Amino acid sequence: MRVVTALSRPLCLLLLFASHILLAGTTGKIAGRVSDEKTGEPVVGASVLIVGKTIGAATDIEGNYVISNLTPGTYAVSFSAVGFRKKLVQNVTVNVDLTTTIDGVLSSESVDLEAVVVVAEKPLVRRDLTSSQTNVDANQIRALPVESITAILTTQAGIIQGADGALHFRGGRSDEVAYQVNGLSVNNPFTNGNSFSIATNAIQELSVVQGTFNAEYGNALSGVVEAGLKEGGEHYTAQLTVYAGDRLSAHKDIFLNIDDLNLSNTIVEGTLGGPVPFTDDRLTFFTSARYNTDEGYLYGKREHNVSDFSVFATSGTWNVRSTGDSAFVAMDESKSLTVTNRVSLRLTGTMKLGYDFVFNQARYRNYSHAFRYNPDGTYNNYENDVLHSLEFSDVVTPTTSFRLKASYARNIYEQYRHKDLLPEHYQPEEYLRVPTSWSFYYGGTQNGQYERSAETYTVKFDGVSQLSRQQEVKIGAEAKFPQMRLLSYSVLRDTVNFLAPTLPNTLDSRYNSYARFPKQFSAFAQTKMEFESIVMNLGLRYDYFDANTPTPSDIKYPQGSKRTVEAKQTVSPRLGISYPITDRGIIHFSYGHFFQMPQLQRLYQNPDFKFSPGSTGSTFGNPDLQPQKTVTYEFGLQQQVSDNLAFNITGFYKDIRDLFAQQTIRVSGDTTINVFVNKDYGNVKGLTFSLTKRRSPGDLLAFTVDYTYQVAEGNDVSADAFFLDTQSGRESEKTVVFLDWDQPHTLNGTLSLGESNDWNVSVIGKVGTGQPYTPYVGENQVVLKRNTGRKPLTTTVDLMAQKELSLASLSVTLFLKVFNLFDALNEIVVYDDTGTSTYTLAPNRGEGKGTQQQFELGTPGVHSIYEYINNPTLYSAPRHVMVGVSVGF
Repeated sequence: MRVVTALSRPLCLLLLFASHILLAGTTGKIAGRVSDEKTGEPVVGASVLIVGKTIGAATDIEGNYVISNLTPGTYAVSFSAVGFRKKLVQNVTVNVDLTTTIDGVLSSESVDLEAVVVVAEKPLVRRDLTSSQTNVDANQIRALPVESITAILTTQAGIIQGADGALHFRGGRSDEVAYQVNGLSVNNPFTNGNSFSIATNAIQELSVVQGTFNAEYGNALSGVVEAGLKEGGEHYTAQLTVYAGDRLSAHKDIFLNIDDLNLSNTIVEGTLGGPVPFTDDRLTFFTSARYNTDEGYLYGKREHNVSDFSVFATSGTWNVRSTGDSAFVAMDESKSLTVTNRVSLRLTGTMKLGYDFVFNQARYRNYSHAFRYNPDGTYNNYENDVLHSLEFSDVVTPTTSFRLKASYARNIYEQYRHKDLLPEHYQPEEYLRVPTSWSFYYGGTQNGQYERSAETYTVKFDGVSQLSRQQEVKIGAEAKFPQMRLLSYSVLRDTVNFLAPTLPNTLDSRYNSYARFPKQFSAFAQTKMEFESIVMNLGLRYDYFDANTPTPSDIKYPQGSKRTVEAKQTVSPRLGISYPITDRGIIHFSYGHFFQMPQLQRLYQNPDFKFSPGSTGSTFGNPDLQPQKTVTYEFGLQQQVSDNLAFNITGFYKDIRDLFAQQTIRVSGDTTINVFVNKDYGNVKGLTFSLTKRRSPGDLLAFTVDYTYQVAEGNDVSADAFFLDTQSGRESEKTVVFLDWDQPHTLNGTLSLGESNDWNVSVIGKVGTGQPYTPYVGENQVVLKRNTGRKPLTTTVDLMAQKELSLASLSVTLFLKVFNLFDALNEIVVYDDTGTSTYTLAPNRGEGKGTQQQFELGTPGVHSIYEYINNPTLYSAPRHVMVGVSVGF
């Protein structure tokens, strides 16, 4: 056994003290064994360093080392010891929450020669992977035809996109996913959805966990998405990208004005990073900005101005006023700006201060088919989001470190036509009406205003300690204090009582305002034990939630007496086991309990409980909603078939309890109200299979294939049964139905063909079986069960081709992106009487008869009901082509 000199050991320990650490859940580690090439014996006290950083470790008496708390990315690792030739391993990939194994085999021959250089390959199987996790790094993102985090996620097994565009992880609801940026939650308190749009060029790594995620993650039932932002380095880097395009589609009969090619979509994005001058490389930064302007592909035609008013006679010809200029108007246009900035300051060898800034601003419109010929009458939507976070980290001992983080997040959403209440902006409500079904609006405006804001203050602490080479322990706690404010009302204007736009009285049911300040706290303890034959993740999490508001004593009498809502407390155990069966085959099992509060807007909606006797449809929040609960089981196998080919097969089952839903309750007589309640049950079972072929030196081809089979079901309860059962104390009878986003079979694939730093062509393909819908039944028929029909199959292919050039010291990339390459017309929403988007039997039932008669009479301004039936929002987006150039150094 060779031992380095005593002088080397303190130096190596000092390097370990200088290790920069990051927040638990945002870092990974490198570990391995250093041995003598001739004898195989361990090299004790060898120095293992991360090149270019003051991070490293010394090997122990068995030749083992661990370098913890590394940010995701690619590193070079050097191995050196007295009497041995130095070795350099390049392209070492570090992923969130995972251990990268790099062994150093040192030669004692020719000590004075140049260092041995080895290029590491990203491992195809992970021995410490105890649940389903995928990591997509910056290089993979750059090579794919994707524009957003959402697009990246849809390429992963187990994730499907619903008819509304929302993502569902393993059959869960779209609001059951925790989104984080550098370890901080960015979920909107109102909706629990992702509130920040991060540009893909700012992401160093995107980590996606769908299985039994560790105890450090909470308030999620289905998955965790962690975006690690890029950091500035010791050298300056910059990139400017400009690209533009438009929709090219043959479906002119469905998409109005689709043949007008005018580069309707333009994107400009740039990055700049490096050291701040005159700081001796102690202060670094990385900034990303992205501006996107898009007219969209859903157009209207201004045949009517909003001030047009029509008279629909019961007999004879209608008097339809059409004063518009017949110009085409973009009805799903958008403009957005995204900025991220990360600043890191190295205070001492062991202390580091970091600051993150994320800013989003967007303005957009949502297409409404009824306004197709009155396109100026719809709402504008505005979003303004900002995140400030400050973090301090310190290495207390060579094996123990902590991080303290404080943040402020603000999410503002507004919806209105115009902020001011001028007469020309808000037309009388009589103008916004149609004489029959299946008819467009002939004037008028949407007259509501909606504003909400959430300011969230967060304090978070995490600590990690490497107790031994085999065992790592993490602890942490977090306190969150959201401040939620909402104001919504209908602007009153008609031709009789409100001749000018008027705000409703605050006691009016059309006026809703509240401010609520819930409190949240969580803590966790977790250990990871890595032995030769087994890896275990054990964790326990505690969550506390206080709605901080009163609630009705009896849900059936919402205007009665009130009571204090008790705080909700939950404890969640988590277990994950990985067992290597060969050096290339690993099985894993995981089990865990997960709790999540429902969307907080469902707790506080209409808090004054305004409704009138005999009314129907009034909806109220429920501050006493229980946390939703999921118990997850998972069993999987990773198997490397060859040096560059591996597969992963995983089976999973989710038992879901206390999901919230809107329940109609008959209060008395003909009075009904809608209340959010915990409706108890759902389950998801499925199987995923992934095949990965990586690109090796000299090989042009890399690909992935993912197949998912799953069944997502939930219960259904009738309104009257709920009323009667709550009166009698019986439990409501439940009928299990397919959930709206249930998609039994999903096949995704990515293919990349090319040479590094030269050219590349990549393709993403997706195939999915139809999601369910509830078939129409006639007046004399009974609906026995919801969601018994199936929509048609969907297919999509996206392509990206790029060519890299060198121009002096600059790198220039020319590229082409095509989304929906074959212009597939996928039917996303179908008519319930035919199961297709192309037609409905409603005209055969006499629906829209009056409008169709006026059209056939030639009444000016009246369109056929068949044109209304031909709705472009029922289909997926048409082909979208973009070309661009990127310049950087």
